[in-house]
Amino acid sequence: MLSVSKLMEERAFYNVYQPLMDSESGEIFAYEALLRTTPFINPEIIFNYGRDEGLLFKFDSAAISNAIKEFPYSFLENYFLFINVFPSTIVHPNFKNFIENISHNYPKIKYRIVFEINEASCEKALWKEDVFSECLQWLNYIGFKIAFDDITFNHFPVDFIENYKPDFVKLDRSCSKNLSESIEKQVFIINLLSKMQRNTYVVLEGIETKEDFQIAKEIGVPYLQGYYISKPHRI
Repeated sequence: MLSVSKLMEERAFYNVYQPLMDSESGEIFAYEALLRTTPFINPEIIFNYGRDEGLLFKFDSAAISNAIKEFPYSFLENYFLFINVFPSTIVHPNFKNFIENISHNYPKIKYRIVFEINEASCEKALWKEDVFSECLQWLNYIGFKIAFDDITFNHFPVDFIENYKPDFVKLDRSCSKNLSESIEKQVFIINLLSKMQRNTYVVLEGIETKEDFQIAKEIGVPYLQGYYISKPHRI
């Protein structure tokens, strides 16, 4: 049986990084840190076990630390680093102290880290809590950016975007799969782009074919991510 406690004790996890491309320039502008284990276990399963063991905050914060530790420090001068985080981690009483400590150890991360808020369904209620909003504002205030992750096709949470004003909104592969063949998806993304507030940028994930890549560029998606651009890899 999987034991997150043992996984942490043995440090039996590491990170791979997937590039995000600026569609206009064709240059890589950021990387997303993704958790991996040997042998491979779906990260979602690991975090669910961590939740069941009462270790979610401890493991999530360890994963954040490791993502920063394994990312070449010099890369922060030229690239943003996207790191996933759970809402329950953000509102945890020890989160601010954790962020202050890691900022002290790695000063360059300020203004270069983008926290991707995990869309776990079991934590949806936290999005409506004042403490969650306050913690996001605090992160922005001290120099961290925010991304809302896994926005799905035909579901655009306008109220969340307007209330929280994230720096990035990430559309999942339900929006990108067969994009070149779906006028409906193209129209959805074009409408979404037109509703974006100033300084909120869209990232389209799951770009896996040349055709979808070209259409995404043509309709004006500013940032792209997916296997067609690059698979996740160690740096």
